[in-house]
Amino acid sequence: MRRHRLADARKAAGRTQEEIAEQVGVDRTTIGKWERDESTPQPGQRPAYAGALGVTLSELDALLSSLPSTGNFYPEWPSTYLGMEQSASEMRAHEPEVVYGLLQTPAYTEAVVRKVGVVGVPDAYVQRAVQQRRHRQQRVRDGSMTLDVIQSEQTLRVRVGTAAVMAEQLTALADLAELQNVTVRVTTFDAGQHEARRLDSFVIMFHQWGNPQVWVEGYGGGRFVTDAEEVSYFAAVFDQAARLALPPGESVRFIRKLASEWESRQ
Repeated sequence: MRRHRLADARKAAGRTQEEIAEQVGVDRTTIGKWERDESTPQPGQRPAYAGALGVTLSELDALLSSLPSTGNFYPEWPSTYLGMEQSASEMRAHEPEVVYGLLQTPAYTEAVVRKVGVVGVPDAYVQRAVQQRRHRQQRVRDGSMTLDVIQSEQTLRVRVGTAAVMAEQLTALADLAELQNVTVRVTTFDAGQHEARRLDSFVIMFHQWGNPQVWVEGYGGGRFVTDAEEVSYFAAVFDQAARLALPPGESVRFIRKLASEWESRQ
């Protein structure tokens, strides 16, 4: 964990927790919780917090994140999301394009990352992305995060890497879906068009502190939706997609069947 660096940054700036709290507009105990990694400042609080510490927003995001540094290859814009992800108690994700990141195998992640852009990416970027993805997945595997994912049938049928990579990925996806803290549902082609497909990928995040937030991502970056009415809308869209999807047990059987089909193509 790297959160102790928040206290180091505060002390280097010659500030007390009380002074930082006053500038940010929170209680002193809140600053203590941030420094001990017991909670995380919400996106709206971060500009004032960064200013109080005398660091940039990018530097603050790095201090808040428990993830290993990825050097200059990794873009800066996801850092806020990653910090929030690592402190979430529950996440509900709709993913119609690829297998959801926290459920990917290393080989599948590598195959996905290598297709970023039109000219490819450096090997160092690929390996760091794979390492970071594995680190992020630890909270799913140790049960400290509840994960509810809706995958489209497309994500299971579009070849990413080789047939062997797909067979391994789908088998791992089905295995993870049988963990107590993980739910995976598949919207088949028969589900037709629905609102979640129109909205594409999004994640609803829940924390021990604060209200739910939604992360939406597109070309050029992503953003958090914090307005209560908008968050409720995304929740309703997710619930609609869940009703259209195969039930969890049937989804696991469907995924294992497709894994066998990929296995036969090797």
